[in-house]
Amino acid sequence: MQPLPPQPTAQQVVLHRLRDSFRKLPPVTTALVAIIVLIHLLVGLDDWLVGRMIFEDHRAGLYDIIFGARSEGGALVWGANDIRGVAGGEVWRLTASVFLHADLLHLFFNMLALFGLGRLCEAVYGPSRFLALFVLTGLAGSLLSFAGRAPMLGDGDVASMSVGASGAVFGLMGAGVVYGRRFRRVLPDPVRQIFWRGLMPWIVLNIFIGITMPRIDNLGHMGGLFSGALLALFLGSPIIPGAEGTRRTALILTFAMFIILGWTFASMGMNRLGF
Repeated sequence: MQPLPPQPTAQQVVLHRLRDSFRKLPPVTTALVAIIVLIHLLVGLDDWLVGRMIFEDHRAGLYDIIFGARSEGGALVWGANDIRGVAGGEVWRLTASVFLHADLLHLFFNMLALFGLGRLCEAVYGPSRFLALFVLTGLAGSLLSFAGRAPMLGDGDVASMSVGASGAVFGLMGAGVVYGRRFRRVLPDPVRQIFWRGLMPWIVLNIFIGITMPRIDNLGHMGGLFSGALLALFLGSPIIPGAEGTRRTALILTFAMFIILGWTFASMGMNRLGF
């Protein structure tokens, strides 16, 4: 009799699946970065065309569009998380603000973090669940930011608007840490260390930066972080044997996220056009 070949261990299966799913240019992550950069340039172009640019002394319009800070008026009209607007029923701002950034430096660091974390999270969660993770944690961060600032609406020292994808970035970090703990028994040791020891120092560092530096939306960060951790307790993973989930669930999540994003982008455009 011919001896049967040894069965692969759970760790070997996970490692094989992770190698198959990891991409240099993951589709959803790449698309999100491209959309956010495009919207940033679009807001800059709009600012320049209508004369809202902060650096109006520069004659080169292209320079302002790329490098100039976005005006408060531009951020407001394109969907910043504005207390008065959201309280008045413009709830689309909670997701729209995730796609807006104050200036090039703000955009650069958020996109650098999004691409790095996105490649990892998209590989382990799959495109559909990763998209849901990004959208829902960004929404949760915006919602907590609004809820924390709304009672102080009359206080002139309270920022009335916030923008940025950092709540969703914190969400990916929170989801990654919980993922590493949840599946620690089947994850190969190097992969498990990435999700635990690799991410925890970044979370602590970013919380410290948020506490010590002004004009940081810490409520948005915490809303993203804790919602990401919570979602990671329930989301399936295509690389984990027995936790792959169903294709139907992935399709439902994709459809729901496209509805939310389609409504958000349509609302941004309609608000800019004055409808």
